[in-house]
Amino acid sequence: MVAVNLQDTILNNINNRNTLPATESITIHIMARPTLDVSAVKGTWSGVFIDAIQEFDALTGAGEWAQSSRQVALVAAILLGTIRFFAKQRCNVNWYSLIHATITGLLSAVCVWLNFNAVSLTGVTEPLGAILCKGPLTSFHAMIPAITAGFGIFDIIEGFSHGMDFILHGLATFTVMAYFCEVGVPEIIVPMLMMEISTINLCLMRATFFVDHMVTVNIFCFVASFFAFRIVLCPYLWWGIFSTTWEHRDNPESKACLPWHFKYVTFAFGMFFNCLNAYWFYKILIKFYRKMSGKEKIKEKNSLKDR
Repeated sequence: MVAVNLQDTILNNINNRNTLPATESITIHIMARPTLDVSAVKGTWSGVFIDAIQEFDALTGAGEWAQSSRQVALVAAILLGTIRFFAKQRCNVNWYSLIHATITGLLSAVCVWLNFNAVSLTGVTEPLGAILCKGPLTSFHAMIPAITAGFGIFDIIEGFSHGMDFILHGLATFTVMAYFCEVGVPEIIVPMLMMEISTINLCLMRATFFVDHMVTVNIFCFVASFFAFRIVLCPYLWWGIFSTTWEHRDNPESKACLPWHFKYVTFAFGMFFNCLNAYWFYKILIKFYRKMSGKEKIKEKNSLKDR
């Protein structure tokens, strides 16, 4: 009898979603997934990505467990912590950070690619679909922010040995990812995780298996990727998210899953990371000049502690 009553209550809430309390609407939004017209992208890169993700879901059951952000974050923290403990800093590489950056950075790029083709898949553009509570396009859209939330714990710990700006970055990363996951719309924050692509080169900056010319190439790749993703692309995507959120702030569909403070949090976190990345890029350019001018040797002072 309790189960039947609960089911009736949920169905009634769906039929009257304009009057839903925030907590109930979030639960319903997490369970919702848009229907994808895969045939519309067959033979394209989007079709290849969708097929690969659906195959991954079939093999791992990710379509179900990816909806539990807390579970994904906990498992990610355990796995990354294990890697951190056993791999340590072998070959002067921060392996757990490298693995996290590779997974989240590249997979978020795949998600953004699919977002740009969302009209073909669902008939609705992104991020509008997510803001109107249509749900994540794929399981990857749901799980990637939770993985970063799990990683954020170690990012904070590492920050204590690198300076206040890194501590703030770690705290902000964990808080923002946890916020979007708890609100029930992790898919909205996914594009911002393309920033992690530049972290791949950063983690390899002191690698002992790189000879001088490989270090030089890695430095150029780091500067280029930092500029491309953290200074240009991600701020552009963030503005699209914020402006769409603000435009639809009074839309009943949006209000069914997004709390009143969502638009303000979206603006605040974006401005924080944009300012922090601009500050870091200024310091990176100074360091880059020292390397290229010969004031610093290519393989010297490449640690995060070296300012």
